[in-house]
Order: sequence, then structure tokens, then C-alpha cells
Amino acid sequence: MVHPLCPLYNLIKTHSINNLIIRNFASLKENIKSNKISTISNISSTKSNRQEISNRQKFRQINPPPSILKEIEALKLGKPRKTKISRFATKVAIIGRKKLENKLGKLEVEQEELELPHLTFFAGAKIPSSFPPEKVPEVAFVGRSNVGKSSLINALADTTVVRTSDKPGLTRQINFYAAGRIFNMIDMPGYGFAYVKEEEITQWKELIETYISTRKTLRKIFVIVDARHGIKLADIEFLEMLNKKSIEIQIVLTKCDMVIPPDLARRYVIVKEKLKQYKNAIEVPLMVSARKKTGILKLRKEILYTVEALEKARRAIQKKSILIDDERKIREKDGNNIIKGKKKSNSRRSNGKKENARFKEKMN
Repeated sequence: MVHPLCPLYNLIKTHSINNLIIRNFASLKENIKSNKISTISNISSTKSNRQEISNRQKFRQINPPPSILKEIEALKLGKPRKTKISRFATKVAIIGRKKLENKLGKLEVEQEELELPHLTFFAGAKIPSSFPPEKVPEVAFVGRSNVGKSSLINALADTTVVRTSDKPGLTRQINFYAAGRIFNMIDMPGYGFAYVKEEEITQWKELIETYISTRKTLRKIFVIVDARHGIKLADIEFLEMLNKKSIEIQIVLTKCDMVIPPDLARRYVIVKEKLKQYKNAIEVPLMVSARKKTGILKLRKEILYTVEALEKARRAIQKKSILIDDERKIREKDGNNIIKGKKKSNSRRSNGKKENARFKEKMN
């Protein structure tokens, strides 16, 4: 035990105090460093948020032309507005419609009633040697996995022959569907994400590229794009590949019923601007909804024009309308005859009753 008055005691005491100060200073330094790191991460996150907000603001700042908004509203392509079922709600909807008409003009777009021939599956190809013979014109449908290609083909042909699924990567081969004996519709595997191995995806890419390069009867490729997301990286890569081929490209914005009309118009403007860099792409994209079947008539007309079957389809519609009119006239005649027959039977009954009454009077 060292005495408090001893000089050694004072030396030990000062040494321990200094050690304590050094230890406290080191811990304080570490705390400052950790606080600096946290503040830097917070700043970076706020910057990224600002960037995200600015991208949204840029999208909102796009002013689409009134003609596009008019088409969307007239064809009822966008997401329907939420309205309550009541007298007041219907009045509000009517007033809103009138305001839109005052702003954009009459919300009416002429659409030609056309139908595609009956659709039947006749071939599937996993390798190029399985491609069927080239006999009639063909139009192909391709897009990212789970974009809704199969549903769109079903809506176009008014059928359920094409298998559909919510799981990406259901179509694992090139499927050939015959539209009567006039042309073929081709459902291709989707590119991008799918629940399959990378090797299989590369095989699909090679198969699609071989089909596009070698198929002489192929008239046009309809690239299906989700209207909610627009043209993504996978779409750009595929469009760049198509741009090297001598085949016409038509962009089709699908799932339009899931986007509100102003945002759909903005998306249309962005996609149209991006298409200018592709020489084989038609600059005007089409907008459809397979679920609500809006915009389908316009796409049908485009397909029939591409395969040079538009006049045939028009003649078929005219024949159908004549048959419907004839059936209606026959029904009306049958109905009139039935009514006349009822009147005659009623008159006979009344005459019979009168004769019976007279006979009774004579007897009395």
C-alpha cells in the first residue's frame, strides 16, 4: 500500500486519469465516425428519393396532344373512374362527360365491325426443323413474359383456343394458329423473366431469331408492351435485334384498362418518341385491353390489312348482316302470322258464342 503523501502515489494517480481520458476520447471518436456514416447514408437515400420524385414529376409534366386523349376517352381504353351507384353519381358522370366533350370535341371514333376467321392450333415448334410449310401469310406476336400475348390473341379471334396463365413462361415453343385458310397467327415464347433455366431462355431467343430470319411468309411482328411500364430494357434489346432484320414492327400497348387515361396518354407519347430510333417500326403504337376488348377492332383491321384479307372480311360481314336481316324478317312474319291466327281463332270463338246464344233464345 502506497502512502498518499508519497510522490509515487501522485504519479500512479495521474497515469490512471490520463488512460481514462484517452479511452473516453477513442470511444467518442468512434461515435462521431458512426454518426458521420449514418448521416452520409441518410443524405444518399434522400438524394435517391429526390431523383425518384423528379422522374415522376417529369412524367407528370408531359402534355399529350388532345387527339390522343380523345381517342382514349372515346374507346374507353383507360382505367375506369370509381363512381358510386346513385342518382347523384350518374349526374356527376354525365357532367364530367360533357366537360370532356367541350374540351376535346365529340367523344366518338368510327370503328369498323370486323371479325377474324375461326382460329385453330395446328403446329408447335421447339426446333427450327419443326416449322410447318410456308403456305399463307403470317403475323407473329411477341413480348416480355406474362405481358398478355395469349390473352390478346384470344380476344382478337374471340376464342379460348390459346392457353393462358398468370405464371411467366407458359409458352415454351412457337405455336402456329390457322385463321381459316387465309393466314396464320404465331404465338412466340416471351423474352425477359420466366420461371425456367437460363439455357432454355437462350434456346427460345435462338429459336425466335431463326424464325424471324428464315420465314418468308412473315409479314409483320406485333411487339406487345405493358402500358403500365412502357418499353423496358428487355424490350429495347429485342427491338434492336428486330431492327437489324427486314421485317415491319408494330408496338401494341396492352393492359390499358389498368392505367388512368392521362397517364396512358403520357405513356403513349413516350413510346412513340422512343420508336423513332427504329427504322422498321411503325411510329404510331396501338392501344388495347384484352380483358375489356377495347381497341380490339382497330388491331383486327390492322392484321387483316397486313395479310391482305381486309376486303374478304368486309364481304363476310356484309353476308352475315344480310343473313341476320333475313332471319329477323322471317321471325317478324312468323310473329305476325301467329298474331293473325290468334285473332282469327278469337273471332271464331266469339261467333260460336253468338250462335249458341241465338239458339238458346229460339229454344226458349
